[in-house]
Amino acid sequence: MAHRVGADAAAAEHRRRRISGVGRWLLATALAVAIIIAAVALLRVDSEWGAPLGPDRVVHAIDSQGAPEPDVEGLARAILRVHPDDGRAYRMLARIADARGDQSRAAALYAIAARTAPRDRPLRATLVDRAFAGDDIDEGFRQLDALLRVDPAVAAPLLQALMPRLADGRVRKAFAMRLASNPPWRNSLVPALLDKATPVDPALDLLAQLSQGRALSTPEADARLALLLRAGRDSEARGLWLAGLPAASRSDSATLFDGGFEHSGVTGAYAWKQNPPPGVAIATDDARPAQGAHALAIEFGGRAVSGTGLSQDLALTQGRYRLSAMVDNATDAQWPFAWRLVCRNPAEPLLTMPLPDPSTHGWQRVSAQFAVPADCPGQTLELELLARSLADRQINGSLRLDAMSIQIN
Repeated sequence: MAHRVGADAAAAEHRRRRISGVGRWLLATALAVAIIIAAVALLRVDSEWGAPLGPDRVVHAIDSQGAPEPDVEGLARAILRVHPDDGRAYRMLARIADARGDQSRAAALYAIAARTAPRDRPLRATLVDRAFAGDDIDEGFRQLDALLRVDPAVAAPLLQALMPRLADGRVRKAFAMRLASNPPWRNSLVPALLDKATPVDPALDLLAQLSQGRALSTPEADARLALLLRAGRDSEARGLWLAGLPAASRSDSATLFDGGFEHSGVTGAYAWKQNPPPGVAIATDDARPAQGAHALAIEFGGRAVSGTGLSQDLALTQGRYRLSAMVDNATDAQWPFAWRLVCRNPAEPLLTMPLPDPSTHGWQRVSAQFAVPADCPGQTLELELLARSLADRQINGSLRLDAMSIQIN
């Protein structure tokens, strides 16, 4: 009897284990099937395999269409049934309403789309186009700002496309107001302004408006000078450049900047440019100036030199002038140094003023008269060596300059 009870218990335990094993097998199989189904669904939604099922792929497929297809409305509504806050679907419905001429419905749907999908680039681009097409300039720049914050990479082509519209004073005003908030894409403005296709005068007017609220950035200020030069307004460009300097640096700079070489730290468009070639060194000399606290010394080390590398851009108006300078020539140059003045556009020579030769010791004054014609708004003054052969350009010693001025004659 005991033996039979034991056998029945063992059989029951065996059946229990079989049932448990089958249950575990069924559970594992169900999990595997679920994983496979999920993987296939994921592939069909987020990859290029299979028909577009998920909202991302549906939207991508619709966005690639040139115009809304007949089934777009149904697809958009299907997306909203699953994802009622998908702004891209509202954008598709708005696009359909727009195509049907239902402007009020399109505007309402676009507003919902903007609230629910504020970073949707196609939406922002559409809103930019709609605003400007409707002559709502302020809204156009608001949407342009939003688009460029979402997609900074399109700033360059969009701003360039905007440049021809700067001729409209309303556009300039609204653009300047948007730029005044210092958006992150503002640094893309300068390349667009300097593009050769950009109309110069409207671009200058925009920068003038922008400068009224706060100082322009250094690239913007440089762009303003470049545009003024392009417009032939050299005198205005130089005046703006001088106005940006400390008051102490602007004294006696009406025609020539820092003729006494007292402000060596000032650089920029109309300051002295020092680009000495190999074998030449340029430095301030405060040991024995002709006047003031400093002079300029140009040292030559015996190599054949192509020039001195010293020049300054000018903006003299039409008239007659006199250039004068103090010179101490302690070189062994066989040919004279000379100040040459030329028009920048057109490139016409105005003056060649040779400097004293090395046989004269100590400071010597030299001067010469010249005239600036009406069609020469900008000039360049450059110190050159009037030598031809390579041997004549091999120089030792120093050339010192001081007390330079250009006076109306």
